[in-house]
Amino acid sequence: MPIENPKKTWWEPFNREEKIWLYISIVWCAIMFAMMPLGHFWNQNVSSETYKTTPAEYGKIVQNFITKYERKDTKGQVVTHNGQPGGIPLVDAPTKEQGDAFLLAKAWQFTPVLVLKKNKTYRIHMSSQDYQHGFSLQPQNINIQILPDYSFVITMSPNEVGKFFLVCNEYCFFAGEKMGHDSMVGQVIVEE
Repeated sequence: MPIENPKKTWWEPFNREEKIWLYISIVWCAIMFAMMPLGHFWNQNVSSETYKTTPAEYGKIVQNFITKYERKDTKGQVVTHNGQPGGIPLVDAPTKEQGDAFLLAKAWQFTPVLVLKKNKTYRIHMSSQDYQHGFSLQPQNINIQILPDYSFVITMSPNEVGKFFLVCNEYCFFAGEKMGHDSMVGQVIVEE
């Protein structure tokens, strides 16, 4: 017995339930589409600029930045995050009006430790020296992907004092090298 062709096209006519789900889907798509640009007005999305660079060029820029703005104690010694010589230096970052701040991600650390002032605005450049890394500012949940060959710039105005941790949230292991992704943590300090 041969199979008969359907008397109508399979998508016509919509029954009542199908029409309801179609309308719900269209409305939901419109809401989600509107949320993408509106998220910038509610500070949901971190706006960023991106510039092409090289790891060597960016490394020199960061080293010059550290030399210019590193914090020194009363004896003229560089202050580090752990108080030990040779540690990651604390840097008094310039505000947006004074210049830009620079942060370097490399296996497996962030350098330098940026010291910011509450309610001031900063432009912070970020790049990687080697692998893909992540910039996750905790507990604020600001997340940026950091890649070699690009300088990512974010503008931020901290509104609370404290020590905030930078966590690499992109797996940055390279075969044949020491594993260190799980211990890649940095700091940003906000003072009055």
